[in-house]
Amino acid sequence: MQEVISTISTLLGDLLIVAFIILFYLSIKKCFWQSGKSRILLFFVSFFTNPFIVYVAIYFIMAIVSTGIKIFHAVSMGIDDVDALTDIIKQSASPSSLSIDLAVSWFIYLLFMFLFAYLIGKWLKAPNKSLVIFVYLLFSIILICTFKSSNILGDHPMLQSIINITDSLVQFTALFLTYHLDIKALSKMTSQRREINWKIFVITPTVLGIIFAVSSALQFYKDNSDVIIAFYIFSDVLLFLFIWAFYVIIQNINATNDAIKAKDEVKTLSVEVMEALAHTIDAKDEYTRGHSVRVAKYSRMLAEKLGLSAEDCENVYYMALLHDIGKIGVPNEIINSTAKLTDDEYAVIKTHPSIGYDILSEIKSRPDLSIGARWHHERYDGKGYPDGKKGEDIPFFARIIAVADSYDAMTSNRSYRNYMPQDKVRSEIENNIGTQFDPDIAKCMLAIIDDDIDYVLHE
Repeated sequence: MQEVISTISTLLGDLLIVAFIILFYLSIKKCFWQSGKSRILLFFVSFFTNPFIVYVAIYFIMAIVSTGIKIFHAVSMGIDDVDALTDIIKQSASPSSLSIDLAVSWFIYLLFMFLFAYLIGKWLKAPNKSLVIFVYLLFSIILICTFKSSNILGDHPMLQSIINITDSLVQFTALFLTYHLDIKALSKMTSQRREINWKIFVITPTVLGIIFAVSSALQFYKDNSDVIIAFYIFSDVLLFLFIWAFYVIIQNINATNDAIKAKDEVKTLSVEVMEALAHTIDAKDEYTRGHSVRVAKYSRMLAEKLGLSAEDCENVYYMALLHDIGKIGVPNEIINSTAKLTDDEYAVIKTHPSIGYDILSEIKSRPDLSIGARWHHERYDGKGYPDGKKGEDIPFFARIIAVADSYDAMTSNRSYRNYMPQDKVRSEIENNIGTQFDPDIAKCMLAIIDDDIDYVLHE
């Protein structure tokens, strides 16, 4: 019976190593493998940089180097007796020597994990290399918890085998949960280029790894099976808490990313709807096609030149897109008239800012959109319409749109003329600084014109 249990214990230990290697490869492939990469090459790369293989290699190299140094030192001191050298080798395998080797090897091991993970992340062209590092450290934590003394109850081989079997089953469960929970959740975010706080995925497993490494080293100083078994239980509980905690964190990040993606999609849709609406408005007049989009573009250029925030630049763009929406309420025959407008017809034209304001005011989520529609025909000297606002009483964004609107009017073809020469446009804007236009905004427009050496900014 004892031999059967001992055989099962050994077999489970070997299967655990195989499962560790296979699941690590599958994790790298599921999260980071891309078409065009060789699966076979990926397997060998992940195999030779596997946390288990790397640890075993480093630990044995450390043990061999440590023993070699001691033997070299003994020989240099004139000790060449075989029995004496054998004693040195035995001393190298003593708990005190092993604890030093273990501590140093864990330190080197973590450095190699960072290095390998970074290089493989670069090779795989992973958008977030911190996630590759996290996968390596995640499996390293499982390894650290798994890599325990195989003989803590030397006087009770039967009980020792049962403990080893139980420990292997616990680690199998940890591997399964890690892949089923953390890796599958992580794979949903590894192809995204959205910025992710790398500290979440690096600092915690690194700290836990150091804690387990120190605790494992301290075990060699304790000749007390109860203390070691207590540490086993503690480490397993902490491991499962660790796996669950990162499952929750990754799920929350995925949920946040989904919300941001949905918001971006709604935002894109909103812009597309506004642009379509702007084109519809401009289509009422064959000579103003594209006018609203151009005014929006010029308004954003002015906002950027004025040093406004990215959010404000976007907002003025949206306002300018819909600044002429009130023309929906103006009869087509007036808009498309090629003759000089009568006073009554001009009075109708002058109603479009108020009509636009009333329409856009109904959009409760974006009340600011109505600003450009109502006040883009106000003048800095107070002689504009519909409210005769003056100077800084005119909303700032409306003053920007007013300059952009006038610029596009002069640089677009009309039924009665082609677009004006650039020097003429510049003179008109310069001559109306402080009367029709806000001085600061008009000067920014002049700067934009001066930068446009080839006169690209026209219809």
